[in-house]
Amino acid sequence: MYYVEGVSQNQLAEREGISKATVSRMLSLARENGFVTVTVNDGLRDANVLANQLRDIYPDVQFTVVPTSHNDRTEILDKVALATAHYLDNLVKNGDIIGFGGGEILNMIAKYLTPKDVRDVVALSLTGIIVNPNCESIAYQTGVKLANAYQTDANFLPLPIIFDDIAAKELVEKEGLIRHLEKLGRLANIALISLDSIEDSSFLNQMNYFKDEQKRKITEKAVGDILGHFVNNNGEIIDPTLDERVVTTPLNNLKHKEYSIATVHKVETVPTLKAALKAGYCNKVFIDQYSTQVLLDSYV
Repeated sequence: MYYVEGVSQNQLAEREGISKATVSRMLSLARENGFVTVTVNDGLRDANVLANQLRDIYPDVQFTVVPTSHNDRTEILDKVALATAHYLDNLVKNGDIIGFGGGEILNMIAKYLTPKDVRDVVALSLTGIIVNPNCESIAYQTGVKLANAYQTDANFLPLPIIFDDIAAKELVEKEGLIRHLEKLGRLANIALISLDSIEDSSFLNQMNYFKDEQKRKITEKAVGDILGHFVNNNGEIIDPTLDERVVTTPLNNLKHKEYSIATVHKVETVPTLKAALKAGYCNKVFIDQYSTQVLLDSYV
């Protein structure tokens, strides 16, 4: 039903009387065990046709559908990252401010960038630090690779991703350097935004930022994580009080970016992308062929 009829994970959960997280895990297991395969017929639905179909739904968004002829996740990740990197190589110019999120796909994009002779480019993280050795390393590597490609230095918000209370966060944000970096993030004309499913969210799952009951509530209400913001299927923040404690660029700020770029390389992220598109948080999308089909089928 999810793949053929376009029934959402929320609808499946309600219909079967189970949690959305259970539905997501069952879908993943079905793909991994070969019970479900997503097949692309290049003769009927090639990448250009799919991109045009997406533009019919979202006329204000530019889509690049990356051809993916084999259902190999590593290969799909590489192809989507490489396509995005080539786009950035042509896009970035003197004086650009590039804000970036975290995650594997953004790190791969930065890896494939070609060094370019540009001046006065700023590269900075759009979120605080997830205090996890692996996650922090990926974010750091992403920033360094971006900076090396565009002849600049990487800037990182020297703050945790979340504070225990809003008062502590507001106090720290009064410091001059923090105000400067957060202002640069808001002024960034290019944003590389990170999208994660709830199951793949490092913020939610890899550290002890949330108690089990908080995780349960977030998992029940949210379809995904956009730059550390937990959102529902309309792209709305599910818990404003919690969100106020998160160190990240405001979602509404993404609507005003000259280039707000989202990348998707696996079908689990499609509900988060759909929420971001519905709310207008991104205006340029790079997406693999399989995920494109799932996104389009959700509108049938």
